[in-house]
Amino acid sequence: MDWKTFFSNVVDSVSWPLAIGIIIFLLKEPIGKLLSLLVKLKYKDFELEFRRTLEEAKIEAPDVELESKAKIKDDDYIHKLARTSPSSAVIEAWRTLEETAESKLKEILPSSTRKEAPHKLRLEYLIHSGALAPLSEQLLNKLRHLRNMAAHSSEFSISENDAIEYYSLSKHLQKEIEVISELPKFKLTSLTLMIIEINHLIDTDKYNHITIDKIEQEIENGTVLEYLEKEAKDDVDLSMFLEGNAYKCFNDYYIKQLQQLYNCCRGNERRKWGIENKGLCLLLAWTNEVIQRGSGWYPCE
Repeated sequence: MDWKTFFSNVVDSVSWPLAIGIIIFLLKEPIGKLLSLLVKLKYKDFELEFRRTLEEAKIEAPDVELESKAKIKDDDYIHKLARTSPSSAVIEAWRTLEETAESKLKEILPSSTRKEAPHKLRLEYLIHSGALAPLSEQLLNKLRHLRNMAAHSSEFSISENDAIEYYSLSKHLQKEIEVISELPKFKLTSLTLMIIEINHLIDTDKYNHITIDKIEQEIENGTVLEYLEKEAKDDVDLSMFLEGNAYKCFNDYYIKQLQQLYNCCRGNERRKWGIENKGLCLLLAWTNEVIQRGSGWYPCE
């Protein structure tokens, strides 16, 4: 190999790495700016989702007087924490809420239950037992989601003001829990919520075409809630009964109760409830009948 060939081979072997190095050097600043922009966009998405969920939570508690940075008390631990670590303040506020629920359940549950089922001494049991009003349940679920966001997104920061608003909402729930004196013997919340949804559909005057025969057919098939959700779409919200955890097993219970009424009372709709035209009116009457029979729903545990 002569010196010209050798030199040519050296140039060939060095040219591509050298070219790549030059390209990286030239693009270093633009790439750095792009990565910085992506981080900012990711942070902004998190910030917007946290803020949006917090706004939704505030809707569940319209009467709560939210505190602001201007009202911060120097002797309040969580308010101090909100200044230095808003995410930690959110997590601490949730922990205090859990401790309040555990303390209240220790107070009102029989000692035998506390010993045999310590897992019941949690916030979830207050929901499943029907001790919290529907809006309070929804607020609690929103606060839980926000707490999880704060705990699992440590690389992002939450604003001090958002942390203080979260604390105000958790304090509102804490006060509601503290005044509970006993757990309800029957959980009728689910049934009364069904009455509200059915009554709303009747009030729209858009579903008069649903006949008694159609409702009874869906009851017999065990699909009346699915039918209403498909038929009424945005006019009804049955997700808490068909998808949510708070009313798990409700659909099975509700169908069973309606089928009992169907089997014993079919053909007597007009004589017993004065109904002979609208299927939704019959469903409303039968839901009320379930309540009158004292068949409160107990959640699956």
